[in-house]
Amino acid sequence: MKISGMIKFTMAMMAALVILIADKPLATAFVANPGIPLLSAIGQSSYYSYECANLPMANGVPFDPEKRTCASWFYKFGTVLIVKSLDTGRSTEVVVTDRGPNRRLVKEGRIIDLSKKAFQDICKLEKGLTRVAIFVKK
Repeated sequence: MKISGMIKFTMAMMAALVILIADKPLATAFVANPGIPLLSAIGQSSYYSYECANLPMANGVPFDPEKRTCASWFYKFGTVLIVKSLDTGRSTEVVVTDRGPNRRLVKEGRIIDLSKKAFQDICKLEKGLTRVAIFVKK
């Protein structure tokens, strides 16, 4: 990664952190609340829906678009994530159950695919893509 890319990435991470703790003093956010999820990634999210319903996910379980799940290359199966839309400010909690997005799309900045239900929690389906910050909960 070039220096300018690293600076942009660092600034984006700091901006997402400010969004998360904007209503709390820093000392309170990090000392009194050690359970605050850690910012892990910033990028784009899309969703997948009924076209994949009942097909086996990478973890072997059939996909249900009405559950709050996600596909990611970067986290272990079963990892609980909080995904916050940087466009709407809304967030949802999901469990990693599948692998994706397509590697070509990852190179273009897509970092997670959400189930239809999870995507609806953070923005309108018609939007198709939203900028997100991902926090690891557990």
